[in-house]
Amino acid sequence: MVKNLAGRFPEIAEVTRKDHTIRIEDGADITVAEFRSSKASTSSGSKAVYYIHGGGMIMGSIDMFQGLVKQRVLETGIPTFMVGYRLAPEHKHPIPVNDCYAGLQWLSKNAASLGVDPASIVLMGESAGGGLAAATALLARDKKLSPPLRKQILIFPMLDDRTIKPMPELEEFSKAVWSVRDNQTGWEALVGDKAGSSDPKAVSEYAAPARAESVAGLPPTYIECGQLDIFVYEDMKFATRLLEAAVPVELHIYPGQPHGFQMFASNATYAAMSMSNVLSAIKNA
Repeated sequence: MVKNLAGRFPEIAEVTRKDHTIRIEDGADITVAEFRSSKASTSSGSKAVYYIHGGGMIMGSIDMFQGLVKQRVLETGIPTFMVGYRLAPEHKHPIPVNDCYAGLQWLSKNAASLGVDPASIVLMGESAGGGLAAATALLARDKKLSPPLRKQILIFPMLDDRTIKPMPELEEFSKAVWSVRDNQTGWEALVGDKAGSSDPKAVSEYAAPARAESVAGLPPTYIECGQLDIFVYEDMKFATRLLEAAVPVELHIYPGQPHGFQMFASNATYAAMSMSNVLSAIKNA
């Protein structure tokens, strides 16, 4: 699915890309790609999106997802910074989330020179990137990122390593896109044989945000998922926990839609509805 994403979006000349290489604590270099629309205002102190791509923890890249990101930048006029985090299984937890947080810190610290308001950074991710975004938000809360995040937007996020048991009611609809077996592969690549453990402490909440002891203090959150996505139950549970913790939350569940429908338009009506809702979530942050 992800491998076919790059060619699904036309080239958008009005949106430019500039790559920044940053050195992180373990000595590795990662890329943060900056996307801007030539049609947007160039005023300083603008809102910005910090985006984490999907790919089940084991695949995906800036190049694969830049078409989708450019489309959103064109529609909103809001600059977006996409992090090229290192992938499992070669790089297990906590490397991917540490890369994502390092990129966020870089953006926050360099906001002025980048023309960004550090108090108006929106954290966003899809699928595995949604899970990493939620984990990055937990890190930002616990490490007291200042100023704090403005909002997090989680699109069909991969939040819970325990979603690796058969789900007969969804398997027929998920096997062509992201099945329970695929999910097990992704989680085991990230956290090894601890994936799915009933021990609440076996897997870090910074790997699987559904295991977080508390979600209090997280930024206002937007979550969406398809009804036939294997992530639908964990996403609804996470939204409920946010509500119970008095975190402002907006949740959309799209009837009859599988994982990734927004990117592959399994139903054009709901894909368009999702795009509209996501763009509004970005603009209104």
